[in-house]
Amino acid sequence: MTTSPRPSGPGAPAPDERVTGPVTLPARQAADPGGDRAALVALCIDLADRLRTAAPGLRARAHRGLAEVGVVPIEPDGHPFDRTRHDAVDREPTTDPARDRTVASTERTGYADRGRVLRRPEVVVYALETTDEHRD
Repeated sequence: MTTSPRPSGPGAPAPDERVTGPVTLPARQAADPGGDRAALVALCIDLADRLRTAAPGLRARAHRGLAEVGVVPIEPDGHPFDRTRHDAVDREPTTDPARDRTVASTERTGYADRGRVLRRPEVVVYALETTDEHRD
C-alpha cells in the first residue's frame, strides 16, 4: 500500500491530527435573494461598461445574459431626446432639421430591470445649427 505525502506548511494538520467526526463550519448569514441578484446585476452592468470598446462581442454576450433575467440595455440612438428618460452629456451640431433634438449617440448605456430603470442612458443630442446665410 502506498501513501500519498502528507500536506505540510502553515495550516496543515499535525501528523497526529485526524478528522474523526462531522466537521462544523461557521454559519453563513442568511442569503438575501433580492440583494444578491441586485449585486450580481450591478456587477454584470459594470463588466458590460468596461467591455464596450475592449471586447464588443463579449459585451453583446453580457447583454444577452442580462436580458435572460429581464435586464435590458437602453440605447436610444436615433430616437427623440426625452429629458425625463435620458441624460444629455453633450451636443452634436447638425444642419438637418429632421435630426434636431434626436439622440446622436449613447455615451453610457442605460439599463432597465423588468421595466424599472436602473440607470438612465447618457446621450449626445443633435442640435440644429443654422448657417450664416440663414441668420438674421
